Amino acid sequence: MQYLRATVEGVYKLWKSLSKTSDSLELANARMVERLEKYADSRIESGFKIRNWRIAASDLKAAKLAKIREERSAMVLGKLSELGYLEVDFPRWHTEVYKSEALTEEEWERIQPIVVKATESNKDRRILNEKWRRRNRRSRDLTILWDNVVVAASGARAVYTAERRSCPAVNEFLDLSPAAALLEADTDGISEQELNAIRPDALQFAIQGRRRYLVKLRNIRNSLPVNQVDEEEWSSLSKDETIAKLDIIAAELVQAVNGFWDSKRKSVEWYPASYLDSSYLDSGVLSPAEDLAPGLMSRMLESVGRDLNTEASAVMGGNWGRRPELYRCARCDERLAPHLTFTEVISHYLENKVWFDKASDAREKAFIESSGSKEPLPFPTLFDSHDWIKDGDVIASDSSRDKARVTKLQNQLEAAYGNEPEDYEGEDFTTRSRRSTNKAPERRIRRICRLCPEGFSPKPMYFAALKIHIEHV
Repeated sequence: MQYLRATVEGVYKLWKSLSKTSDSLELANARMVERLEKYADSRIESGFKIRNWRIAASDLKAAKLAKIREERSAMVLGKLSELGYLEVDFPRWHTEVYKSEALTEEEWERIQPIVVKATESNKDRRILNEKWRRRNRRSRDLTILWDNVVVAASGARAVYTAERRSCPAVNEFLDLSPAAALLEADTDGISEQELNAIRPDALQFAIQGRRRYLVKLRNIRNSLPVNQVDEEEWSSLSKDETIAKLDIIAAELVQAVNGFWDSKRKSVEWYPASYLDSSYLDSGVLSPAEDLAPGLMSRMLESVGRDLNTEASAVMGGNWGRRPELYRCARCDERLAPHLTFTEVISHYLENKVWFDKASDAREKAFIESSGSKEPLPFPTLFDSHDWIKDGDVIASDSSRDKARVTKLQNQLEAAYGNEPEDYEGEDFTTRSRRSTNKAPERRIRRICRLCPEGFSPKPMYFAALKIHIEHV
């Protein structure tokens, strides 16, 4: 503040002096501005000189310190070399090494244990990393060998990458004695001669693993014990003959009619599903889908013009970036028929079968209780619209024109969702859903079917859709 007052005071004195000697205030003002500009230029010039000097001094000091650090590092490295250590293990950036102080003998005696310990740590880490790099190279060589062996063991089915998973995984191969010995030998890679020496054992191991996997799936499909193996069937076959026979089994398993029901995931899967590893096959969750829905998949194939040898991938789609193939349930009313994948269609029919069986049992039980008769109902009171054994298509693969037509019908149905119920000759077979009871009157009301056995009505829906349910069931 003292500097500021002096400066202001000096400017004021300069202004008073110029005001007295100048003829006018304008001339005094011009002279004062000129004086101040010269003063400012002088200050700026001096500031630049001071700044440049400080930068040069700082650079000089940094260069001196860098030189001291380099000399210290060189001296520490020389002393470590005399002790038998390599430069690659030198802890160059350690705080006791990268230091801007000259190294004296007394200083070296103080830091020697610290620097030697850091060097030993670097050495141990380098040796371990080199060992792991050599092991990774050996593992890579064995993995390449195994990939080639798997292709050979997969025979004609090797072109289908997913089917190569029927062979054991590479980690199982690496646990095999000949492979494990080469993997643990601390060498820089594996020679071609060593790889060729274990190739026959690797091929035999891959074939046995593939046989074990495919035979288990075949046993499940045929409702046999999972681990049952007829050794006479295989013992007389050569490797090439075994591979050819496994190809035949694989070609049968990929057919769409040979699906597996997964009771854990509640869906139908086909070989080669990625999760069907050997341990999963032993878990007992898989069973033939044909036992659950006899004839359904063959009827589905027939409906879309496919033969029984059609592979599941041909009707599933969804591979190589393609969209999954969608099919319309041909037994549902077109105005409500969903478009589903092949797997979803199977689940759709199974759900309707479960509903029909339970609803029929409930209706028969109610009849027996009300009539006191032990005889079953003389005629069915529910119609199984999704009985796939009956004549007629089960699914439809709509063309773009058919899809547009069906979509138009479904949109027209949605437009009628707000309509009031129409009586059937004075009867109303629907009941307002409890979910809709407290809603505002202007909102659409959902209803349930009163003709279905209690507890078996479809989920609450709009009357236009529920009317179709009543007419079909």
